[in-house]
Parts: sequence; structure tokens; C-alpha cells
Amino acid sequence: MSAARRTTTTPRSTPSRQKTPAAGQATSSNSGRQPVSRTQKSVPDSDAKDNRQPSSVREAIAQARARQTSAKKAASHRDQGEEVVGGRSLKVVIKQARSSGRLNITNRSLKEIPEEVWKMYDTDSNMVNLDFSSSAENWYDAIDLTRLVAADNLIENIDKRIMEFGSLVFVDLHNNNLSSLPVEFGELKNLTALNLSANKFTQLPSCIVKLASLVDLQLASNGLSGTLDSSFGNLTKLELLDISSNEISCLPEEFKNLKNLRKLFLRKNKLKALPGSALVGMARLEELEASENQIEIIFQEVVDEQPVQLSSLKRLDLRNNRLVALDKSKDATMFKPALSIPKLKELLISSNRLNSLGPLLHTTPELEILDISENLFEELPDGLIAIKQLKRLDLGNNALRELAPELGMMTSLDVLSWEGNPLRSAPRGSKSTVALLQSLRDRLPTTDLESIQGSTIPDSTTTRRVGNSLGTLNKQAAAAHILDLSKKSLSNLSDDDLEALPFEPTTIQLSFNEFSHIPRSLFTLSFSSVLTTLQLDHNKFTTFPLYPSDLSESEWTPLPNLITLDLSANQITSIPDDSSPRPFPNLQTLNLNQNRISSLPPKLSWPKLTSLLVSMNALTEIIPSTFEGLEVLDLSNNNINHLPPELGNVTTIKTLSVEGNTFRVPRYPIVQKGTAAVMEYLRGRIPK
Repeated sequence: MSAARRTTTTPRSTPSRQKTPAAGQATSSNSGRQPVSRTQKSVPDSDAKDNRQPSSVREAIAQARARQTSAKKAASHRDQGEEVVGGRSLKVVIKQARSSGRLNITNRSLKEIPEEVWKMYDTDSNMVNLDFSSSAENWYDAIDLTRLVAADNLIENIDKRIMEFGSLVFVDLHNNNLSSLPVEFGELKNLTALNLSANKFTQLPSCIVKLASLVDLQLASNGLSGTLDSSFGNLTKLELLDISSNEISCLPEEFKNLKNLRKLFLRKNKLKALPGSALVGMARLEELEASENQIEIIFQEVVDEQPVQLSSLKRLDLRNNRLVALDKSKDATMFKPALSIPKLKELLISSNRLNSLGPLLHTTPELEILDISENLFEELPDGLIAIKQLKRLDLGNNALRELAPELGMMTSLDVLSWEGNPLRSAPRGSKSTVALLQSLRDRLPTTDLESIQGSTIPDSTTTRRVGNSLGTLNKQAAAAHILDLSKKSLSNLSDDDLEALPFEPTTIQLSFNEFSHIPRSLFTLSFSSVLTTLQLDHNKFTTFPLYPSDLSESEWTPLPNLITLDLSANQITSIPDDSSPRPFPNLQTLNLNQNRISSLPPKLSWPKLTSLLVSMNALTEIIPSTFEGLEVLDLSNNNINHLPPELGNVTTIKTLSVEGNTFRVPRYPIVQKGTAAVMEYLRGRIPK
């Protein structure tokens, strides 16, 4: 039993035992109303005539039974504990709650929580049942209340006796008339979920910030207004926060403390911006819904221009706002600060005032749903064509003059909506998406079709022909800021080769060439500061590339916004430690699969790194400190003969692959269960 729950000096008695005398008294008082059997045994002379007439006897019996039923109903209605609402009486519901720990008194038109609830664990020393062989309810079988649901009532206040239910972990009071909570509510230290939606709160009750275990808080459809209470920042364990449908105009700086948030619902408020400084710290945020606000800009007030890395975000809903840009940068080809949303699946940004998404789509390779309808786009957003997993695309009601033929190459699309644009030549008939994509492909010139398939630039063993062939890049590739020079037998790129580019690439693909170092031109040209993705897989690197040795530190730019670097399928034998120069300070994903790396340093050189792939190398041992801060770690198919138990303490790791190594423990069945099972096993082997 919880110490916080009401206690007495005597054991609890069961309701059935307490009510037994009352029931007996009721039977005695009603005995005169059921005289049938007794009068048949001793009939006065005056009634002898009735006994000789069977029909009269039957009528008397029927009348007596009717009186008995009526009396029971009247007694039931006089007993508030027997009130029947929703098919079960309150008394029955409370009785069941004592044995289950769950009380549901939803939708009973209650103006307050009934007194019977507050006294549900009270005992009477005179009625204690000490017969342990009895099948009746026993006081010692009662279970602490853990769930209280009193939603859809008319409740206006909560009694301070709520603190006596100290074992509560879940409380649902939505759709009532509450405007405050008693201070004692803050004593529910075990509470993890609280639903106060659809009430009359105008500010956050002070007692809520004392609920240190709170994980799920719902305050939608209240009267919260102005700047949200800064004390929200104290609820650091929150994983879900719903403050939709209020009048909130600003989020406090303390919001940055909510680092464990996974779902944040801000729909239907009066927000004019989302604070970038708060979003920077929400590495676990998976869903952000901020539709139907007055948002004009998303990312603002980011300290020291640090990158906004929403590494776990899967759904972003910004529909029906006033967005004219996603950040304050005047250059549509880059973000200030740099932005990365690598796991985003769904981007809903319709009904705004946007004509560009900047380089946003270059950071969303896993995007499946994109809705940019009812905006001001005159051309397709940069990076759209490069998204390989897009299933649904809504371009409706914009200012597009044509559907770019390159859209036809997006064969993953299941739905393509384009209606409501002033197209010069709109598709005729009610074509399916498959037919529409085919018709767009049919409009592609042969040279452009080949370029999209990776064959635009002729093979060459010299760099001289690179500049000459850049002119054949298709318009959409240029619009997407992607430079693809894969499979060209290149070993170098000079400044002259790239200065002729008509755009600044944010993604450069140099796969399947003969590079043994990163071309110095990538460090010296103006687009060095906007480059986010560099693919150098299947080349001839033997050492990890840092910076050109023939350049002084003042002559090169350290690729400040590079987020993804792919060096897989090379011949690299080692990677630098944290004492080495850092040419990629904001690197998040490093792919070193299929190399010859035999060891890793105790500490890596990139503080922002979240994903490290070193599968199919020559690793024989690992040091847990190497992987601090990582979320994705692939060590599969090496020669690792021992997994240190301390690896289990690297709590940031969400995905761990260790298959195909030589260690004996953990055994294969545990490895097959996945990351959580392996990490738990390793932690269990740490000496205490």
C-alpha cells in the first residue's frame, strides 16, 4: 500500500461487511409489506372468504410483489452509492477499483468527484472481516489506485485529498470545468500521464511542475495565452506535450530543457515563430505539429549560428501559417543556420506564402510525403527530383507554369496532385499517376534522360573535359544543386573545372572514380561553405582525408556545413582522433564501410557525429569511449572478438549492428533480438 494513501489505525473492512446490518434492517422494516406466506399460515376469520377465492389470492400476491419491487427501487435511489449511470452503479465501480487499482467514472454528469471515491479505502474497526476463509471482499486484498479517469463530466474542482492516492500513475480529467488544481496535486510523485485538455485553465497550475515523473502532459483546448509559462522547462522528462487549441503567442527560452520530447503538438495557437534555439536540443523529437498558427519563420534565435539538427524528426506539419521563408537567410541556396532533417518522412507545409524551400530537401533523403499546395511556387523546389522514396506529392494551387518533365523520373510516386496551377499545357483527361509520369518521361529529350540516369558527362581520364561537359547537365539537376561526376575515371578536379558551374552545389557525387584525396578545389571555392553531402565511395583512398597538405590553414575552408561524408569501398586503414584538425566540424554521418580499418581511436574528431558505419573492415577490438554521442553504430562483419560490457553504458546508441564478428558473448539469439537486448545484456555484465 502507498504510504501517501489514507490510512487508519484499524484494518480496512469490505463494503459488503459494512452494509450487512443495514440490509438486515431494511428487510425487517419491509416485512409487513410481504405478508403472503405468513397470512396463509394464520388467516383471520375476516379473510377466510378471500382464501376460498383463488383469483383474489393471486391478486394479493401480485400486489405484494409490486410493493416489494417499488420499495427496493426507492431504497436504491435513496442510496447515492447505488446510483446507476452508464450501466454500472457507482458502488460497483468503486468496488471493482479496489481490486483492480483502476477507477473510471467518465461521463456521469458529476460536478465533483463523489465522496465515496475519497472514502473508498476508509475502514470501520467494528466491521473488519477477520474470517480469512471467507469468499467475501477482504480489506487486505485492496489494491492501490493507479489510474483515475473522470473525463467528460462537469467537475469544477479537485479535493486536496487527491494526495492520498499517492500511487496514481495516470489521471485523465479532460472535458470538465477545471480552472485550477490544489497544491496537494503536486504530491503525486508517481504520476507519469496527465490529461487536462478541454478545461478552463488560463495558466499552468504551479503544482504540475512538481510532478517530476511526468512523461505525458495534455493541455489542449484551454485558455492558455501569451508567453507560455517558463516553468514548463522544469518538466524535463516529458516525451509528449500537447498544448494545441489555446492562445499561446510565444514559447519560453526554457523550452530548450525539454530534451526528451518525442511529440510536440502546437496546433491552433498564435505563434509567430518556432525558436530554433529550443529545437536544436530536441534530438529525440519525432513529431512536430504547428499548423494553424501565425508563423512567419521557423528557425530563429539560434545561438552562435549552430546547426539545427533534428536527427529523429519524422513528421513536420506547418500547414496554414504565414511562412514566407524557413529561415532568415537571404540566400535561397543555403540555411543560416545549417539545417538537417535526415529521418523526415512527412512534410506538410501547404497554405503558406512560400516560393522556395531553400536546400531543405537535400537534407531529407527518406521523405515519403510532401505537401506544398496553396503556396507561391513558380518552379519545383530544389532537391525534389533527387528524393528516391517519395510516394505522395501535392503541388496543387501554386504558380507553376509547367510540370517539369523530370518529374516523370520519380517512379516511386503513388499520388501526384497538380491541379490549380496556371500550366501552359495541362495534362489532358483523368490520367492516373502512372500514366502522368509516363507522359512526362516521354517529353524528356534523350540527352536529359541520359543525364538523369547518370550518363550525361562522357567518360574521361582527364579533368580538361569535365568543364566542357558541365553544360550538358539537365536543368533540374542544376535546380537541385546536385553535381554528379560519378564514373568518370577522374583523379582530380581543378578550380577551373568547377568555376564554370552555373550553380553552387550542395551535393557532390564523385563515386567510382580514382581519387586518392579530396580535391583541393572543394576547400577553396565559394561553394565550400554550402556543401552538405560529399560522396567519395569506390575510389582509391588509403588514408583518411583531412585537408590539402599543400595549403596553409588560412587558404582553405573546413567545409563547415558538410553533414554526410561517404568514403565506403576504399582502402583506408585508420581514422584520425580528436587531436587532429577538424575539416568537417558539423559532420553527422560518416560511412567507412568496406575499408581496411584495423582500429579506432579512443575519441573521434567530430563532436556532432551521430552515425558511424564501419562494417566490413578489419577491426579486432573496440573502445566504448569512441562511440560516445553516436545514435547509429554499424560494426558488423569485422573480426571483433570481445564486446566490452561498458558499451552498454553508451545510452545514446539507438541502432547497433554487431553481426558477423568472432565474439562468443552475447550469443546469437540475443544479438538477433536487436539493439535493446544487446545493450541490456552488456550492462548486466558490468562488474558492480
